Amino acid sequence: MTLKRFLKILTIACFAVLLYMPMHKAWAGETVSSSVTITAVVPEKYMIALDIEGQGAVEVNGVSYDKSTKIQGRGVENYKVTAAKGYKIASVMYGKGDKFRPVALNEKQEYKAPAVSENGNKLKVVFEKPKMIEAVKAEVVKPHYLIMSGVFAALVGLIILL
Repeated sequence: MTLKRFLKILTIACFAVLLYMPMHKAWAGETVSSSVTITAVVPEKYMIALDIEGQGAVEVNGVSYDKSTKIQGRGVENYKVTAAKGYKIASVMYGKGDKFRPVALNEKQEYKAPAVSENGNKLKVVFEKPKMIEAVKAEVVKPHYLIMSGVFAALVGLIILL
C-alpha cells in the first residue's frame, strides 16, 4: 500500500466518524443564550481639607492651591508641596482625628496619600521664613566670599608693608 492510498483511506474514515457522531445542540442550529451581569463600583468622592499656612502652594491633580480650601478626593491623591521664595516647608501633616500625623515628602517634595474612604481628612502644610542665622548662612556666607576676603586682606597687608 502506498502512502497516498493510506492517506485517502484515513481521510474517508475521519469523515465517516464525523458523519455518525452525535451533534451538540448548538451545532444542530439551536440558539444558545446566556446573560452576564457586570457591576461597576464607582467610588464615592469625599471632601479633603487643605490647610495652608504661610507662603507656598500645594498642587493636587494639576491644580495649585495657595490658601486653605476643601477639595474633592478622587481616591489616591498626590500632593506636591512648593514653598514660595524666601520660605521653607516647616511641616506637613495628614490624616483625620487621632490619625492626624506628620508625613514625609519624597525627593520631589510630594506626598502620596492613601485612598480616602470617608470625609474629614486633612492635609496641613506650614511654610515659614528661615531664621536669620539660617538665612545668613544660605545667602551671605558662601565659600567664594571667604576666599575673596582673604585675598583682599593679603593685598592690604602687602600694601602696608611696602
